[in-house]
Amino acid sequence: MEHSDELTFADYFNAEKEIYRNITCAALAARWLLDHGFVMPTDAEIKELVAEANRKVLEAWGEIYALAMLKWLDGQ
Repeated sequence: MEHSDELTFADYFNAEKEIYRNITCAALAARWLLDHGFVMPTDAEIKELVAEANRKVLEAWGEIYALAMLKWLDGQ
């Protein structure tokens, strides 16, 4: 198998998914800090925030996949 510099759809999709996940995590963290007077969350609360971020990414997975496919095909 030869090395290729071309980006596969799987690579592109995973990058798009990580971007969405990071934006979601940042939004959830900002909302939490605003709601709790900028007090840092405990480890248990951080685990809850991570679980919520994962849930939101799973809910949006189909839309993320479709948009990534359209963008990837447009670049081909």
